Formats: sequence, C-alpha cells, structure tokens
Amino acid sequence: MAIKGSVLMAAVALAASAGVSASSLIQNGSFETATFDPGGFATLSAGDTRLTGWTIGGVSIDYIGTYWQASDGDRSLDMSGLGAGSVSQMVALTANQSYLLSFDMAGNPDNAPVVKSLEVKISNGTDFAQTFTFDTTGQTKSAMGWVTYGINFVAASPTDYTFTFTSLDSEPYGPALDNVSLTAVPLPPAAILF
Repeated sequence: MAIKGSVLMAAVALAASAGVSASSLIQNGSFETATFDPGGFATLSAGDTRLTGWTIGGVSIDYIGTYWQASDGDRSLDMSGLGAGSVSQMVALTANQSYLLSFDMAGNPDNAPVVKSLEVKISNGTDFAQTFTFDTTGQTKSAMGWVTYGINFVAASPTDYTFTFTSLDSEPYGPALDNVSLTAVPLPPAAILF
C-alpha cells in the first residue's frame, strides 16, 4: 500500500513473535515512566502531561498500574478512560529507511464491547491508518492474552512522523496498549530495486 504525497509507506499488519528491540526510537514505549505512580489505575484526560514522552488526546485514557497484567514491565494503557482516548508521539525518521512499528494489544475484560478496536495512524502530512481488533472472550485481568502486531513502512522523506494510537470504543472499557516499539530494519532486496 502506498500513501500519496510526500510519504511512501508499504504497510502490513502482522502477528509478530519478536520481542522489543533495545534500539527503539519510541520514548517510554512500555509506559513505565510517569511523574506519579498510578496505583491500580489513574484516568488521564486530554492534555495531561504526566505520561513521559506521550501526548494524550481524545476524551481520556486509563494509565494502568496494578489493575491488570501488563505485557511488558508493570504498566500499560486502557485507551478508553471515561471515553475514547488517544496517545501520540513524534519521531524524526530518515528518508528511504525501512521501519517496523510494533505494539502489544489486548482489551479491558471488565465490560462490553467484547471486541475492542484500536486505530493506529502514521503521518507526516499524509496519513496511513489501520484498525486492529482484539476479542476479550475468555480473557481476565490476570491473563490478558496480549497479541503483538506490527506495521512495516518506508519513510519517504527525512522529517518528523507522528504515531497515534486511538481507541474506537466510546465506552470506558477499551483496547489495551503496551510495549510500543519503532525500529529501523534492513530493506528487503526487492524493495531496493524500486
């Protein structure tokens, strides 16, 4: 898939089995760093600056501490706090470099909807967006069933790219997010021919 304009992205959703790379370009991708301890959880409204490295938008998110099992480390996010929320981060990328954006997704098992929906958007003036879903059937707070997803893309210009994760669930029981990573990866030989 390609995006028209100054950005060219070939994007594919995939189930990944690899762990987080130490060379991630995303700051605080496992949400371990904040200016406070959320305890079980704390609701952060749009504009709240206490979650290091991330801009919070939409209605709100829940910053999860001990409330449920994190995918990586001790903390994660419920992307629907009192309603659908978002988190975003801007990263400077290199032109013609291939990248992998990966993240772990689950869902708040406490209430409906059973299938949680999360939109992932990559933009630098032109947007690429993809929706991911997670079925919470049979999941519990101690066994969340985290799944790793990824998006491969090539940065077409040397500029700042914004990575945004947005809940598509307006109820306060949304998709769960953890372990966000952005790494540079070698271009496959076929891509070099282009």
